[in-house]
Amino acid sequence: MQYQVTCNKCHRSFAITSDGSDRMHCNCPYCGQPLLVNLPAIAQPVMPSVQSTNYDVQDKGGDNSSIKVLLCVLIVLFLGGFATFGFIYWQQQQENERKLFAAQRKAHADSVMQIRTKQQMQEAAVKRKADEQKSVCSFLDSFYRKAVFISGDPSYYVRYLTPYCQQMVFGVDAYDEGEDVWGEWWAAFGNFNNEYDFDELRRNLQITPLDDDWYKVRLSEHGITVFRKIKVQVTDGHVLIDDVR
Repeated sequence: MQYQVTCNKCHRSFAITSDGSDRMHCNCPYCGQPLLVNLPAIAQPVMPSVQSTNYDVQDKGGDNSSIKVLLCVLIVLFLGGFATFGFIYWQQQQENERKLFAAQRKAHADSVMQIRTKQQMQEAAVKRKADEQKSVCSFLDSFYRKAVFISGDPSYYVRYLTPYCQQMVFGVDAYDEGEDVWGEWWAAFGNFNNEYDFDELRRNLQITPLDDDWYKVRLSEHGITVFRKIKVQVTDGHVLIDDVR
């Protein structure tokens, strides 16, 4: 049986094994002191308390290491996840900013293009109107020189009047027998002077565009100036006189 023995010299404990006698001789394994040990009648087993304590400490130390490793892993996973989320969020923000910038650039380009197109259309409309007015002025100048400043029959030039204007100049029953066609013609397009100086009228003739389709004709001779207002219709570049005042 095993017994726990304490050395009376170094006071260290150690275990001995007896074969059943009541005393035995032994030496301390630490200091070598010879000892005579009286063994008790009832043997008490040796309790490995120190070893158990060491085991508990080792177990606790192992548990602490596992917890530390687990905490490190959790921290690494958390930091990695946070970094990944931050990177994805940053990328998304960059993409949103890029799309917003592209949309703003496109909207600005579209706005500039619309403004430019509108300006071009306005400029084209102004140019068309200017070209049309220039063409009408040229037509009226030629009409007055060839069809008004004459003393012959103007019937050939009636084709340049709309039906409404023809009725306004000659009445409902045009070209009745004995009708003074030239007198009615001159009353509509000429001045109020009975002495006609066609050469002076040609020299002083001026055509000026007014609003819409109206044009002003300046008739001047012998110091007397008269203005006529003429309205035209332009269809596919073909000009007709629609009204005269």
